[in-house]
Amino acid sequence: MPTPQDSSGLSHRAPDEVVNELTVELGKAFDLSTWLGEQTLGEVVEGRLRSLDLGGTPEWGTDGSLTQLAKKESGALDFYYRPHLFPDMDPALRLGHRLQFDLLPRHLPPESPLRIAAILESYCHLSGDLLGWRLEGEELFLWIADVSGHGVRAGLAAATLYFLINRIEDGLAPAAFAQRVNEGMLAARNPEDSRALFATALWLRARVDGRILYASSGHNPMLLLRSSGEVEHLESTGKPLGLLPRLTFDEGQFRLDESDVLLLFTDGLVEARSPSDEEFGTQRLAGLRQARKESPMDLTRSIYWAVREHQATSLLEDDLTFMVVERSAGE
Repeated sequence: MPTPQDSSGLSHRAPDEVVNELTVELGKAFDLSTWLGEQTLGEVVEGRLRSLDLGGTPEWGTDGSLTQLAKKESGALDFYYRPHLFPDMDPALRLGHRLQFDLLPRHLPPESPLRIAAILESYCHLSGDLLGWRLEGEELFLWIADVSGHGVRAGLAAATLYFLINRIEDGLAPAAFAQRVNEGMLAARNPEDSRALFATALWLRARVDGRILYASSGHNPMLLLRSSGEVEHLESTGKPLGLLPRLTFDEGQFRLDESDVLLLFTDGLVEARSPSDEEFGTQRLAGLRQARKESPMDLTRSIYWAVREHQATSLLEDDLTFMVVERSAGE
């Protein structure tokens, strides 16, 4: 696998030209004049792109080994991001990867009621996957999402989804939050775009007593792996985002007990195929936890390498994004 190089691919193109190219591409799917607070969508995205350092080798480049992104804060977080920056990568695609990195969470507050281990890996196309969280008082609100398609279009759509999420106020229940995001996506859509972008997502609000409220926007089921060995499939509670107006979502809840593990993932994990065309699947995924009583950090690595071994290739065929979640110690 090629070793990531510096951004020399930009040498024959001015940074402004690359930023403008991405902004034009964004405008094909979204109305850049949509207001997000005190700025338009176009101004928000363009400003974030221009703030990125285009020179040098990014510390999150990888030559095929896992590269740690964020420090473990109070043992609560273990996070990896693998964008695979290649020497001859298109400059706009390279800048898109840097934008995605810039939007990912850097740490988990020590007061979080959950411990999280996560991996987001995209290959040469830009990932449409997204994950994040924010502490709201004593509660942690977290999400994972998957925008349709691949490439720059999907990556910019994921960035737009991030900015829509970021502007929504604290305190909303997951179902209401999902409804607001759907409304935001529809309001920001370019009416002349014939290719309808949509996204699936999971929205969770975790409380200190282990109770979790959730809503699912057409996303893959969550797997709740009980310490007893029981596996619960928490199914979708509504339709995908960005397709239909006035969507409402049902809301579910469960209690995450000590030693239970919650798995959130996008379809690139369970649909990863072997050379004989067999999917990795949820049964194999759940079996990894049942066979080994591991910490979230250890389980994250076990899942990652199990998928790589299943595919029998050094290159993934789709984005690979998942989160391993458990109660924080002492709660």
